[in-house]
Amino acid sequence: MADVEYKGVHVTGIKGSYLLVLFPLFASIIGGLWGGFELYKRYEDMEQQIQSYVAPDLSGFDKRLSIFDAQLKDKVKFVDLEVSALKELVQDAQETARDIRTDIKGEIGEQADQISAIDKRSRADGLETRQAMRGAESEIRDLITQTSKRWDDKLTKVDSQIENLEKKIDKKITKALENPLAAMSKSKSTGKKFPWKVQR
Repeated sequence: MADVEYKGVHVTGIKGSYLLVLFPLFASIIGGLWGGFELYKRYEDMEQQIQSYVAPDLSGFDKRLSIFDAQLKDKVKFVDLEVSALKELVQDAQETARDIRTDIKGEIGEQADQISAIDKRSRADGLETRQAMRGAESEIRDLITQTSKRWDDKLTKVDSQIENLEKKIDKKITKALENPLAAMSKSKSTGKKFPWKVQR
């Protein structure tokens, strides 16, 4: 027969060896049953708690949520109105900017046309002025030339007349000096201071 000794317990024979095998088996079964009962008891306790559970009163919270929802909707409407007003303002500003840009382009084009017209007129006026000045210069030169020629002609005539007059006077003086008595007798009869007489 087999003898088994475990922690001071001595078992002999076949019956004792079965006891060593059966004891842990029974202990495991009893432990399993006890665990199952404990699990079942916890399940029942939990079921009682679930059945005795009373939902808290959330009506105040629901009221606050509805008030918050209404306020949020009002604010969303207000924001939508503000956004639509801003969109209209932006569209008006864009249209105004487009109009201003178009007007400015038109005015710049008109100014450029006016400037080019003024430039053309000033060039034409400058050309006419230069031509008029050249014409006036040539007329003045011609006038100066003609006047100078006339003066030269007149001076030439005067010189020739003076020369002729000098020749005549020289002849008379020479004649008078050659015959001083004839001149005296004539001067006594005429009663003049000078013995000679200038004939013209």
